[in-house]
Amino acid sequence: MLRVDWKETGQPVLDRLGRQFVSVAKSARGGSYARRQVKYNTYLIFLTFLAERFGPKDLRNIQPRHVAAFIRHLCDQGRSGKRMLDYLSVIRWWHERIPWRKYELPENKIIFELEVKLDDKEYGESIKNRYRRKGL
Repeated sequence: MLRVDWKETGQPVLDRLGRQFVSVAKSARGGSYARRQVKYNTYLIFLTFLAERFGPKDLRNIQPRHVAAFIRHLCDQGRSGKRMLDYLSVIRWWHERIPWRKYELPENKIIFELEVKLDDKEYGESIKNRYRRKGL
């Protein structure tokens, strides 16, 4: 069990997402405690970006376009391809532990294509619909 608590930041969206993430993180299994802690801290960077840029109401609403926008953000910061893949790995790992998530994450190739075509609403909608989980 990961021993983490959320400290309020004063940003309502980030605080809401953070509290939801802590409940997921506390029950996460897999890998060593130290590695899960590193993944936790890395995912918080993604959550901070998500709260500032998109402001979703719920952790389960994370879509492929959110991840693609984060990749574009990393590109704009000059991050290396390996670092982007590291972030994708961590995002995917935590995303799979959200039992009530509404979307699956596509493979990296699709996320990188979506990152290039983020302004193409039609393409973004087709990806969103393709990776929506059925029955939710």
